[in-house]
Amino acid sequence: MYKQHLTDNLLREIDLLKNLATHIEADDLEFRPNEKVRSTHELMMYVSGIGATMLRWFIKNDLNPEEWEKIRAYRKTLTIENFAERLEEQRKEIIAYMDGISEDDLINKKVLLPNKEEMVLGAAIINAPIKWLATYRMQLFLYLKMNGKTHLGTKEAWTVALG
Repeated sequence: MYKQHLTDNLLREIDLLKNLATHIEADDLEFRPNEKVRSTHELMMYVSGIGATMLRWFIKNDLNPEEWEKIRAYRKTLTIENFAERLEEQRKEIIAYMDGISEDDLINKKVLLPNKEEMVLGAAIINAPIKWLATYRMQLFLYLKMNGKTHLGTKEAWTVALG
């Protein structure tokens, strides 16, 4: 049951990001509210894979410098046109990784977060991919609002489109 709740929360974040993807236009990509923060495009590159990447970190633990470079290179090929597709790829990866986890793993398996903090896998999933996807989804929403998408409201930030 715990595993299903975590999976559902990860996939809900992907669905919410896919909703926002429909509102992104070319003139939004270079928007950044300040010089030293990610642009909309950089934020899109990040959220297009961070959930699945962190699950890979926790489960496979194979992210060496060469793998990180491949991930960064792939992220750089992200466009408005393929953003929703990349989110769907991430959805499939999340499902595959979560399928390989047991309820016991979630409660007992210890993993390291990127900052070297140790916690059990279930808590790590909450404290990294779920929180990161939610936080950066809201940042993307706010970027779009700040860049003139005044028609966006609470519904677009928090409600999964049906159908």
